[in-house]
Amino acid sequence: MTKSSPRVGIIGLGTIGKTHIKTWKANGITPVAFADAIPAALDATVAEHGGEAFADGLDLIHNGQVDIVSVCTPPAFHRDLVIAALEAGVAVLCEKPMARTLEDAQAMYDVAQRTGTLFSVGFCHRFQPHIEKLKELIDTGELGTVLSMRNRFAGHKKDAEKTWFANPRIAGGGVLADTSVHSIDTFRYLIGEPVGVHAFVSTRQTDLGPALEVDDTAVLTLQTADGTIGVIESSWRTPPGEWSFTIYGTKGTATFDYDTLELRIASPSGETREIDVEPGDRFTREFAHFLACWRGEDTLRVTAADGLAANRILDAAYRSAQVPTLLD
Repeated sequence: MTKSSPRVGIIGLGTIGKTHIKTWKANGITPVAFADAIPAALDATVAEHGGEAFADGLDLIHNGQVDIVSVCTPPAFHRDLVIAALEAGVAVLCEKPMARTLEDAQAMYDVAQRTGTLFSVGFCHRFQPHIEKLKELIDTGELGTVLSMRNRFAGHKKDAEKTWFANPRIAGGGVLADTSVHSIDTFRYLIGEPVGVHAFVSTRQTDLGPALEVDDTAVLTLQTADGTIGVIESSWRTPPGEWSFTIYGTKGTATFDYDTLELRIASPSGETREIDVEPGDRFTREFAHFLACWRGEDTLRVTAADGLAANRILDAAYRSAQVPTLLD
């Protein structure tokens, strides 16, 4: 191992685990160890990529063969795996949300602070070039005073009821926890820290499936101390879907559409123009940044504090949804 070529392990070989393998390879790193509780997934991954197989992620961490670990398991397992890696001095890139509960996130944060081991949470949208450009437009004042933000991440998650995503004991929540956690972090990145939080969440039987134990549709509102408002919408059951961010300012409105990869600004007169943005894959850029931080060449853009903040907002959102103000 050299400081330019770390040994990487992947824990959790579902969809996002496969994305991590692909993205590490895109950055010139072939993972050397894999862990998953499902033997078929583990065997297929090792057959395709080589490396050593572990039935338990803790065994992978304690084996001493890796310098970095990607934690790609469901949220219920993040706490034990991340803390074990941090205590062992193994750098961690943990998928979102940071933890199933605020208590777990706080425990992970505390260990990260005590050990000083490199630890980041997978808020990849901060590395989307168009989101970075939106931040530039805000910070330079091109949009004037920003008054509000709207985001919608919604579509159809087929057969959600058959997956762990619909199990609150594993996932911690539904679409709000799984999808809107990205939006929460992006609001903090673009707009600032919210001081007010409220959410409405729901699930019900439709022609797309039964009611779930968790929310399949949600609306979250955030507000900063200066009054800027964020409206975050998410759903697993509204095909064909929409994936977009819009920033509303006194000098114009900017909208990024993930489907078309277009970033457009509408002026106060209504004239619309497209903003040129250098293309780039957000996962590849996120991992390249993490590698640079591991080598000591850069400073983390997404820290344990960011992960904890998102979990704190999620916790407040779900608590607010339990006690809505009812009209007479």
